[in-house]
Amino acid sequence: MAKMTKLPIVGQAMEFAFFEDDDIIILPKEEVAKESLKKSMTININIEARPENVVLPSQVVEHFVRKSRYAYIMNKCMCRDSNRCSKYPATLGCIFLGRGVLKIPQGMGRMVSADEAIEHLRKCREAGLVHLIGRDKIDAVWLGTGAKENLLSICSCCECCCLWKMIPELNSSINATINRMPGVSIVVDIKKCRGCEACVKKNVCYVQAISIQDGRASIDDALCKGCGRCVQFCPEKAFELRIDDSEFMRRTIERIEPLVDVVSE
Repeated sequence: MAKMTKLPIVGQAMEFAFFEDDDIIILPKEEVAKESLKKSMTININIEARPENVVLPSQVVEHFVRKSRYAYIMNKCMCRDSNRCSKYPATLGCIFLGRGVLKIPQGMGRMVSADEAIEHLRKCREAGLVHLIGRDKIDAVWLGTGAKENLLSICSCCECCCLWKMIPELNSSINATINRMPGVSIVVDIKKCRGCEACVKKNVCYVQAISIQDGRASIDDALCKGCGRCVQFCPEKAFELRIDDSEFMRRTIERIEPLVDVVSE
């Protein structure tokens, strides 16, 4: 299906039907981002990087959960459930915000308080999942929630089952709707990389942004979504996540806020 998006007429029709005006941001793994931010604070600001001083990516999703009138947790992750995932719990489903949740068919999940939603997201991070947040028309279509502007999606994804593993096969305009958090980049320290190829053999990067070039790991910046899984995985610590924009949280929130009205009834 994903490859069909590259066909001129079929691809345009699929883009309109399932991806029109989407904007989804992938947040880096919490512990990886925390280390990056603490290092940046120590080097650039010359203050002691205490945990309470670090603004974390998870605060972006918590901002929208606290702000939203409605929060809905799915009973299960459809991707992990359909793939019979053996690495991560299928019971850690997506969270949806906005009045579109009122149209989700009964029995698929439940309405929850902000505190319950935030606790659910914490469990997802502890399980090793990566948050995605934004307007995802596919969700509005398959759930039948009405206008795409009425539903904000917060997914917690694994590298083995995530729908967005199809990114390398999508056409460029659809690929551009799935983005890194502002100011985030992944770099390779070629002095540390010894070319063991574990990062490519183990399918660490679910969007296939890592390859081996001249005996060393290389990252395709156009494909990389900044999740930070490679940083944790590499036995030589050759990958580094950098957050160069101190305003990353504000910029991310400002980008997402116009997409979906999560306050209205």
